Amino acid sequence: MILDIIEKYSEVILTYDIQNFKIVGPSYHLSCNIKMTNKSQLFVKDYLFLDGYRKYSFHWQDENGNCIFRWDNAPHHQDVVTFPYHKHIGKEENIKESQPMKLEIVMEYISSQIRKMT
Repeated sequence: MILDIIEKYSEVILTYDIQNFKIVGPSYHLSCNIKMTNKSQLFVKDYLFLDGYRKYSFHWQDENGNCIFRWDNAPHHQDVVTFPYHKHIGKEENIKESQPMKLEIVMEYISSQIRKMT
């Protein structure tokens, strides 16, 4: 799963550090940091619980620690049409609609953005 995605996008990945990856039946727990070739970083937290509830955050920041994008499903922006799914673009308060997100979709987006920069 995670290693397949890392291999697929290896041309934009400089290093990665998997802090936790556990699979128990249909549930999983993943937390990792991925450093990109442009020195930006993606912080991943993705959990699927036994009851089917999924909680995630994909936080992409530049080399200075500034948020570029963060996709998450924390249930705190009830005014967003796609609640609880939303994304932060740049500043924390710049919140937009989002579809449910997965690591591979996030990596495809990041990869396309990095390719545009080079």
